[in-house]
Amino acid sequence: MGYSKPRILFFTGTDTDVGKTYVAALAVEELRHSGLCVGVYKPVASGCASAGDDFVSSDAVKLWEASGRWSPISAVCPQRFRAPLAPPSAAKAEGKAIDEPLLVSGIDAVSTGVDLVVVEGAGGLMSPLSNDWLNADLARQLGASLIIVAANRLGVVHQVLATIAAAAVKQLPVLGVVLNQTTASRDPSVADNAMLISRFTDVRVLGEIAFQATFSGIDWRQLVVAQQSPTEQAPTPPQANE
Repeated sequence: MGYSKPRILFFTGTDTDVGKTYVAALAVEELRHSGLCVGVYKPVASGCASAGDDFVSSDAVKLWEASGRWSPISAVCPQRFRAPLAPPSAAKAEGKAIDEPLLVSGIDAVSTGVDLVVVEGAGGLMSPLSNDWLNADLARQLGASLIIVAANRLGVVHQVLATIAAAAVKQLPVLGVVLNQTTASRDPSVADNAMLISRFTDVRVLGEIAFQATFSGIDWRQLVVAQQSPTEQAPTPPQANE
């Protein structure tokens, strides 16, 4: 696509365990097979498995594999912690703190020569990434556009609309919502969830992904091509009380 600066899609969830990594990896693989070069970035991960003297993020590995192993795996997720807690708490458990400048600058290592970068946050849009930053703050720092991933079940309408409202407060563009079936059983709300979300917001429901589907059915390439670049602005570090 030849962009001088790659566009950034930030995949965020309405909650934990909504299949954010699964959907993001599908998107990366489908974008790659459409002819685009895609970098992937997981700024920070907790709940990592031990690997010798280091830790490895299974989420980062899935994204890395989907990208065709673009960039070293260590660059994909530069901050990794073992405890299955929010990143600042996981870092604290190891006597460390999240490196906030690295959350932003770390993306440079996976951005060279790519058409776009897919970033996966940790938890929901308003979940903490550090002592002072939320996922939303990092997305704004990166100049990213959001893809909201939600589990397609009872309660998803509220979760999606609340996340869209939070994105508006943070002045983040939302490209669309993906409803993901996280279990083999479908509750009755699935029949109407997409329709109800569309009734109360102008944000598009891009698709509904079946449980363990290997294809999303979403035209990710067209979404990227049609995306308008966010208005460029000098980012300002978020304050602790935001």
